[in-house]
Amino acid sequence: MSEILEDLFTGTLSGVIVMVLISAAVIFFLRSLYGPKGFFRDPRWDESNRRIRQREAEDRERRLKEWQKKGEQDEH
Repeated sequence: MSEILEDLFTGTLSGVIVMVLISAAVIFFLRSLYGPKGFFRDPRWDESNRRIRQREAEDRERRLKEWQKKGEQDEH
C-alpha cells in the first residue's frame, strides 16, 4: 500500500492526477455551497436573474413578431 502511495506522489503524471483530484474536490465543494440549490445561495440573485431572463424572452418574442411582420410586408 505504501508503494502505491509513494508512486502516486512521486511519479511524473501522478502529480497531475493528484492536482486534478484535489481541484475537482474543491469545485464540487464550492458548487454544493453556492451552486443551484446551494446552502449559501442568495435568493435575491435568483429573482433578479429570473426577471432578466423574462425580459430577454419578451424582447426576443417582440423581435420575432417584427421580423415576421416585415417578411409578410415584403411578400406583398
